[in-house]
Amino acid sequence: MSSSFSAILFDLDGTLLQVDMPAYIRRYVAGYYTHCKDLVEFDPLQRAMRAGIRLLLETEDGTLRNEERLFTFLAGRLQLSESLLRARFADFLLSGVDALAAVVKPIPMVTALLESCRLAGIPLALATNPVFPRTLIEARCRWVGLDADDFSLLTCFENSYYCKPQAGYFQEVAGRLGVDPKTCLMVGNDTCHDLAATRVGMTTWLLEPFLIERDGPKWEPDHRGTHQQLHDYLRKHL
Repeated sequence: MSSSFSAILFDLDGTLLQVDMPAYIRRYVAGYYTHCKDLVEFDPLQRAMRAGIRLLLETEDGTLRNEERLFTFLAGRLQLSESLLRARFADFLLSGVDALAAVVKPIPMVTALLESCRLAGIPLALATNPVFPRTLIEARCRWVGLDADDFSLLTCFENSYYCKPQAGYFQEVAGRLGVDPKTCLMVGNDTCHDLAATRVGMTTWLLEPFLIERDGPKWEPDHRGTHQQLHDYLRKHL
């Protein structure tokens, strides 16, 4: 079946599922803290984690994977062993992630939307901002009945060198999918992070129900609307 696009990139939070992100971040840091409270107080850890995520969003040199950049930063900021911080984080991922599930909810229409894409045989990327580990991204999918294996690529902090809204992020995703960015559709709800795909020539669709507008650069979407309107659009173009 022919398609107007060679690949579709879907944001995750606010696009394929609902999440109270401030509450999610609090639970994320608190969960990690339970595994390293003998090493550091909560407030310094929380400040360091938030500063580390900002660092990932602002650093565009592409020299380090996001996971490496984050833990190198945390070790320096907290004056603790990087290997020890990584070990405690691994413990958290093994036993503490389900506490985050309460702030994640499904979005109607998403299952039908993704099924239409799968039937068309078009490669899909789960293009969530790669500031979290794969384990947590797969867990968010699982909690709302999505299967991360349905995506040809999932961006996470272990496999990514850039973040949205950096142009390098979108180029990296297209390159790993083996497609020209100009033949891709980026679907998301963030006028800054997701619509920045315009910078590399991607077509963009802004989902409006859970719209995020940040300070900083904003791009106009090529298309906008609800999940149902996106579904109708894709049925015509896939």
